[in-house]
Amino acid sequence: MSAVPRRPVVGGIAGGVGTTTVAHLLDGIDMGVIEANGSQCVDVLVTRATAAAVSWAIATAQRMPVRPVLVVVAGSEARWPSVVERRLKMAAANLSTPVLRLPWFSPLAASDNPWDLLATGVFDADRKTYRWAEPARKFREELVPAVLALIEREPLTADSDSELEPNDEHPVMRVS
Repeated sequence: MSAVPRRPVVGGIAGGVGTTTVAHLLDGIDMGVIEANGSQCVDVLVTRATAAAVSWAIATAQRMPVRPVLVVVAGSEARWPSVVERRLKMAAANLSTPVLRLPWFSPLAASDNPWDLLATGVFDADRKTYRWAEPARKFREELVPAVLALIEREPLTADSDSELEPNDEHPVMRVS
């Protein structure tokens, strides 16, 4: 019998970048905004799709002893700026870590409780009703194996180790 993996730790480069959203998709531990000096280790580092935020995330990830999975969250339905596209290609090549993109979801922006709406859209069996969530399902299908591989390969060395006890109320790394 294999050991149950610990819950993934998710941190953001700034407030409002989508850290809580990504943590909900993984049933992960939401660390909020982390230090840019790389002293706080996370499994997933979240940033927005802006030139400055992507640069900060790359610099922060480079300072961490173990490179986190980098998640870049769209700030709108608009096409991503070319400078962001170039930096993401550079990050994927130089950080040797997955760089994943979470698209914009208008229903979430219009919701008073976007995290529950996203969880329902991603995990609900009625995919017709929640067709808008299909890109989030696909994103999660990429994210979960990337995070599991990181967790299995490298132990987390952050000060948050004491907070890493599984929450029995929710399954770890839900796959349903």
